[in-house]
Amino acid sequence: MKYWLLLLLLMFTAPAYPKIRINKSELSIVSESSLLIIQGTNFSNSDVILVIRADDSQDPGYADRANIERVIPKGKFELQVSFASLRTPSGRQLKLDTLEQIILFPGEITPGFTLISVQVKIPEPLGKNVYAWDLGPAESAIWPGFKPLTINMGLLSGKNMTPVDRSAKMQAADSLTCDGIRGIETASLPLPIGNWQITLWLRDAGEWEYLPHPLKRKIYANGKRIYVKDLTPSEWIQRIYLGRRDIEATPASSSWELFGKRESDRVTFDIYSDGTPIILRLYGDSTDAQFISAILAIPSKNALILDILTRQRKAWWEKNWAIANWKKWPTGQPSLTIENAKLQAAPGTSVTAIFEFEQGNLPGAPMIMLSQPTLNNHSIPAHWHWSQWQLTRTHLASTLLEAHDTYLRHGLMPANKGVAMPRQLVVRFDLPQGLAKGLYKGEMRIMIPGKNFTLPFHINVVDAVLPELTKPIGIYLEKPVHFGWFKELEMLGDQAMICDLRFLRKLGLTGISPPYPTPSDDEKRIKFNRLSGELNKLGFVDSMAYTSAKRLSQRLGAGNAANIVAEIEAEYKQKLQNMPYWSIADEPSNPGNTDLFKSIHRYFTLFAPTAKLAGHLNHAADKAYLPMFDMILINDGYGANKKDIQDAQDQNLKVWLYNMPNPRAAAGFYLWQTQADGFIQWHGRMPTADPFDPTDGREFDVQFLYPSENPCPQEPDINILLYDIMNGIVDHRWMLWLQQKANSNSNAKVLLNQLRHEIPSTWNAMRDIDDSLLSQWRQQIINLVD
Repeated sequence: MKYWLLLLLLMFTAPAYPKIRINKSELSIVSESSLLIIQGTNFSNSDVILVIRADDSQDPGYADRANIERVIPKGKFELQVSFASLRTPSGRQLKLDTLEQIILFPGEITPGFTLISVQVKIPEPLGKNVYAWDLGPAESAIWPGFKPLTINMGLLSGKNMTPVDRSAKMQAADSLTCDGIRGIETASLPLPIGNWQITLWLRDAGEWEYLPHPLKRKIYANGKRIYVKDLTPSEWIQRIYLGRRDIEATPASSSWELFGKRESDRVTFDIYSDGTPIILRLYGDSTDAQFISAILAIPSKNALILDILTRQRKAWWEKNWAIANWKKWPTGQPSLTIENAKLQAAPGTSVTAIFEFEQGNLPGAPMIMLSQPTLNNHSIPAHWHWSQWQLTRTHLASTLLEAHDTYLRHGLMPANKGVAMPRQLVVRFDLPQGLAKGLYKGEMRIMIPGKNFTLPFHINVVDAVLPELTKPIGIYLEKPVHFGWFKELEMLGDQAMICDLRFLRKLGLTGISPPYPTPSDDEKRIKFNRLSGELNKLGFVDSMAYTSAKRLSQRLGAGNAANIVAEIEAEYKQKLQNMPYWSIADEPSNPGNTDLFKSIHRYFTLFAPTAKLAGHLNHAADKAYLPMFDMILINDGYGANKKDIQDAQDQNLKVWLYNMPNPRAAAGFYLWQTQADGFIQWHGRMPTADPFDPTDGREFDVQFLYPSENPCPQEPDINILLYDIMNGIVDHRWMLWLQQKANSNSNAKVLLNQLRHEIPSTWNAMRDIDDSLLSQWRQQIINLVD
């Protein structure tokens, strides 16, 4: 590796350390191209969080230093951290010339976890007579062996050039492609006489909910066209935005192959230089079409350097975005089984059946034929999804990836090309109101060339009418963002939102935090009212405007915002129409979150006294703000035990649970036990940039509903957690039925008292209860039906 890295500082070696500190004197020559190389072993029985703390001043507080966390799986590990990627929680880049210290330590002392060596390294050039430029803002991270190229160095021109650095919004950033410059009209590459191979990296990775979407791009080198792209908005959505949707993770997958490689996002061409600069000219429909993140020019006779660079990047990806050991493996034996072939359900509810299917090494695409359960010529509507394996982070901000089959696809299954991973086939049965009781029989059939599987099942429809749920249980929701990026498709976003809302109601969800517009002008006010009317029509019992009050106050001032809300309140009161809760505070104990919401509260109390104000609270210190709200949303960070809920309710507050890690338990038995007033879960549609790349943001993509090219598919692709919420709602309704039954049935009264004692009243005890016990509690209630 002499061509790549030069040892700069002393390597810390044996004995192995649980904690290592690098002092100021050892950091004096660090630059934006330097790397921190960390090696160690984790021989413990669990993943370990490694903390990398970096200070650029003496004794900084948490908010003024870099605090990087890496989740370390079992075994040996190596991490490569760019010094230029060191940032504070607010995104401020550390001053590398004033670094005081770096400390590395595990989040918890864990036997078997050791740090073996730490190296600070500076890269050598990639090779002789190689020109390598990493584009971006001054002091952004530089890939080893490259030189920085900024808008002020004279090689680039363009009227609207803008440097871009996405690394602040990434947990671990590939320094070659996490930054760049857009708006480049001309690039002048000073290359000596000879034949050259030039590679351009062209993809802007985007950030948060935004992915750059140029449709038309052309690049010329010395007048010869070397790259062209010409897409319609629909083609861009299908090929680019949804381009990774069908790529399935397997035990042979690597983060590099799935997310880092992206060969289609670079262009390589050969050109002769006569000694004058090679001139690149970029054209397109926007400055995003004139984006370059890196340029590599190598002598044509030394083309292997591009392969060497590719291997370096592959190693970085596989070390910094490691994949945890797979927990499920194919048996290789074709089979079809069902978790529970004898289902029981009441009319007016939905129930799911989970089939386990293995195709083994049989080739071809399976054809699924589902015979709906039928009795006396009456059928129960059924909808099925198949699970696709995905990699996602082990937790919100982790850099360790883990395989899950929670992504449920609707439609045809793909052809098998090897030994197939086991799949879930999840079937949802929607029982109509008034459905006659009895045994409804159905059949699942899967046909593959040379092999057929047939598995019967049945649903026992019981004679019970469950009470309707009057508490709001639901999710946060936004429009699919990709339609809104194109004027000609913008209306499809509204269509998709209405279809989402209808689908959620079909699943039984009763509460929602929808994408309310910010009612800052007449047009947006009309849209706000239209959405409110649609929610009432669909039967949502309560809603929350998550962003409207805050954004309105930021745009117009809190006083003007309060006056607008007061007008809306008066209008809705006259129509006898439900008003949403207005969220004004997001976790106020977090740094910098108090000033705006206090101003909103003051003006809304004066000018919109009937507005119902809500606050999201996630810390015990937030209890100081309770008098400012009509409704609070709390999670286990604040304290989500029954006593916490009742203490707040004793102060005449409504209490909703939010973002609970076991949504079926939270929506069902726990909400009933604690008597909280509602529950809402993050998030229906919150992809970060590429919706099928978990590495391109500070957090992973959170989405119960996945994007599609069609705004209203017959059945959307979903995350199985959405069915967990649906099942929790059914659990809750069965508990309400049991309460009614206990008034006249002694056995029901005994079971009600038994469940009151068995269902935990603290969230820590409830959180880890699995589906089998929740289903057992439900079955005990169903057994009481006459």
